[in-house]
Amino acid sequence: MGKHICKFNFIARVHTMIHSARSVCNPDTISAHPQTKDVSKQACTTHDKNASSLQAEQTLVAADNLSTPRSTQETSDKKLTNNGSLDTTTGVIWKQLITLCYPVFLSSFFQQLQLLCNAWVVGKFAGTNAFAALQSCGALCDLVISFSLGLGVGCGVIVSQYFGAKDHKRVHDGVHTAMGLAVVCGIIFSVIGTIFAQTILEMMDTPQEIIGDTLNFVHIFMASMIFSIIYNIGSALQRAVGDTKTPSIIVASTCVVNALLDILFVAGFGLGTLGCGFATLISLIWGSALTLYKLTHTDGCWALVIGDITINPAIATKMLKCGFPLAIQGSMFGFSNIIVQSSVNMFGPHAIAAWGLSCRMTCFVWMLSEAIGSSVTTFAAQNFGARNYKRMQRGLYTAMVLALIIIGSFTVIVMTFAHPFARVFVSDETVIAITLMILMFNTPFSIFYTIMDIFSGTIRGSGESMGPMIITIIGTCILRVAWIMILMPIHPTLETILVGYPVSWVATAAFFALYYYKGHWMQHGSTKLKQLRA
Repeated sequence: MGKHICKFNFIARVHTMIHSARSVCNPDTISAHPQTKDVSKQACTTHDKNASSLQAEQTLVAADNLSTPRSTQETSDKKLTNNGSLDTTTGVIWKQLITLCYPVFLSSFFQQLQLLCNAWVVGKFAGTNAFAALQSCGALCDLVISFSLGLGVGCGVIVSQYFGAKDHKRVHDGVHTAMGLAVVCGIIFSVIGTIFAQTILEMMDTPQEIIGDTLNFVHIFMASMIFSIIYNIGSALQRAVGDTKTPSIIVASTCVVNALLDILFVAGFGLGTLGCGFATLISLIWGSALTLYKLTHTDGCWALVIGDITINPAIATKMLKCGFPLAIQGSMFGFSNIIVQSSVNMFGPHAIAAWGLSCRMTCFVWMLSEAIGSSVTTFAAQNFGARNYKRMQRGLYTAMVLALIIIGSFTVIVMTFAHPFARVFVSDETVIAITLMILMFNTPFSIFYTIMDIFSGTIRGSGESMGPMIITIIGTCILRVAWIMILMPIHPTLETILVGYPVSWVATAAFFALYYYKGHWMQHGSTKLKQLRA
């Protein structure tokens, strides 16, 4: 199954999505070549990131607006500026993709270690029911997080545009509008989520033996949403102006805090899922406080002044228009995963625990897929801004080869060592047996998930977000839900649910390939740029 259903830990879910792409908006490192006379003719010669690489769109606006050229291929190949930007418009493509990929991979690697630590602590010290309780609310958490992350991307894209255009006044107004939206949305999500959490969990057919543990976590999780959104949007704003180092450090420290608190509250105090909830809340407060501190202690035009936080209607409208399609896509993922999770819940705590454990065991595959997809988006965005359309195509093909090598290797490792790895987290043989079955059904098809990411990332790099949104919703949301609604009444088994994932991955990858070669996404991307500049 995809990462959208498997990351029950709130902190790591937010971290992975907000670190899914590198910003490229430093005006000293991006080159832009003269525009061609006919973009559509060039586009004919070339030819979604899901809720997990939402912020990759930030690279698009910056790459097209900035126009200081590099002078040598050596510089573009090897030299990174102080804020972490890289010129990919010339040089060796596979080296540049790896250069873009490994920081995202390392960041995700650290987050996944924290996830694995949480899974180990809960599985060993709180029992199977507590482990299952956290997994059972993962889809609900994803629904809320995905929508807020989509809005965060809209804020980052607009601020990135203003920064690239060196419009310091609008950068200032954009930053403060974004934080104003963060506060308002955070309060709304916290209140509504806390009130309706139990009703939604009951509608998901959460088993009675674990619903108490689930509510212990969900109520605290929903109350922490205001800190999550401030933390998420703040990180997006830092990346929008080219600062990738600071958010990465904050992510690392927040992961450490969350993991240590999980050990203290769950293993030490025996608080179970309630302890996980408190660990999440405190670590988010820590992360949002560090983010606000860095934003208020910078000399740049993006410096945050608490007293200046307000909502500029015109800027807020642009942010919402830019982020809403991605927010809808993320919410649709969350909705479809609620349907899936409801079906899994029918099979009891052992199946729920195995569902979550199989995700933990395949986390490195999804992590690598995300890193490859985000590197492709950054690469495509810069070369789209430089009008290097053929180079965009070579980047896509190079990424495909890298994916076959890297994802294929990790898939073999996971399947080979599945049984001993599962015993590290749980000792229940029933849970282990179901986990192995899930892995054998889905892991061999993970390469198609990566292919989806690569096609989607390239298209999003051109600024076209509506097409990938529609394809992703149809291929991985509607198709998956239809599969369950039609086939589960006929053949109500866990295997029926499992088969729906490779089917949806293969179908969506095919849809993206068709759109990439036959669609008009290049022209749509050019139109999108003009609208964002208006």
